Amino acid sequence: MGFLEYLSVGAAPAPAPALEVFPGDAEQWSDVATWGGSRPGAQDAVTVAAGRTVVIDQDVDIGSLTIHGTVIVARRDVKIEAGWILVAGGGALSAGSSEQPFKQRLTITLCAGKGAAPHPELGSKFLAAVRGGTIDLHGEARTSWVPLGGSAAPGHDTIRLDQPVDWRPGDRIAVASGADHAIVEERTIEEVGADCLTVKLGAPMAHRHHGKQAPVRHVLPGSLAKAVLMTRNVVLQGCEDSSRDSVGAYCLIAGEPGETEGSIRQSVGRFSGVEFRRMGQFNRPGRYPLHWHNNGDAAASSVVGCVVHQSYQRGIVAVGSRRVRISGNVVVKPYGHGYIVESGDHSPQLLTTNLALRPRVARFADQGMRKFCEHRPRPFWIVQSGSRTDVR
Repeated sequence: MGFLEYLSVGAAPAPAPALEVFPGDAEQWSDVATWGGSRPGAQDAVTVAAGRTVVIDQDVDIGSLTIHGTVIVARRDVKIEAGWILVAGGGALSAGSSEQPFKQRLTITLCAGKGAAPHPELGSKFLAAVRGGTIDLHGEARTSWVPLGGSAAPGHDTIRLDQPVDWRPGDRIAVASGADHAIVEERTIEEVGADCLTVKLGAPMAHRHHGKQAPVRHVLPGSLAKAVLMTRNVVLQGCEDSSRDSVGAYCLIAGEPGETEGSIRQSVGRFSGVEFRRMGQFNRPGRYPLHWHNNGDAAASSVVGCVVHQSYQRGIVAVGSRRVRISGNVVVKPYGHGYIVESGDHSPQLLTTNLALRPRVARFADQGMRKFCEHRPRPFWIVQSGSRTDVR
């Protein structure tokens, strides 16, 4: 177990293959011929077989989606609604790439009430890559978080940042300070100054937040205020009903034993510029907002510049999956630890540009989950290599 201080933001995601040049045999979702004369409906279980490439070029509302082939999201505003999405057996789901991010709006909403039968092992409301599947979701590269420059006083609706940002009017931000950044205030940006350092908010601050440049004595550096961007153009979320029972969506990247002894058939998840909202399923082992599970040396996977908020259970978890690149992310007010990661035995996987705000007390019924001591939640919980990898 351990705690890492966060220094600054910024890091490029690991390279991912671009799939923007569609193969000649690619099929359009909107083409009825793709589906034998009738497009899938709201309660249909859809399977894209191995060897097929389907381009999602319209809004989609289905019961479930199983991908053994390739599914690519076209570069246009798209909404995808499903009970669950499974990428397996060498299948691939992609929206953008690290070199060419997806710049339109993509919203993937997972809801148990879509009419699809739950998956026998994974349940409902999930996006998962298993048995060699690959998920690539890459939104716009944005400034994830920066320290506050001058202190923000109660009643003031303008803040001064320590570094210039690319934020825009209408974006949501959070300003947090204090021990474990426990004082968190969310606001909408009304205006950004020409210097990209001055931000006018839609409502004034209710608390004082000490800034990095303020002449304040007896304030620990780790408790100085940070300003966090909560908005992304690519969103993975649970439906609005998730808040009723604290059962949101979850994202799983899971490996499995390979054909030879000791080998692992890896799955890959690469995420950059993604907003994870209403995620995690409280008291259900393994169902976290973003979870790499037993992928061995997982250097091909990454999560960069993403934000997790409205989490009902933990934040980003990578155990049994060494060398996942975790950089420039923010986890906001999770129940339990913000990050649970395995300490790398080759190079650090958890870089110091990650931030966790106000992890909250969680008292899980499951005994395996209780061993991680989330009655005293930490921003970071480090699991030593070689220890048990069945984080529950």
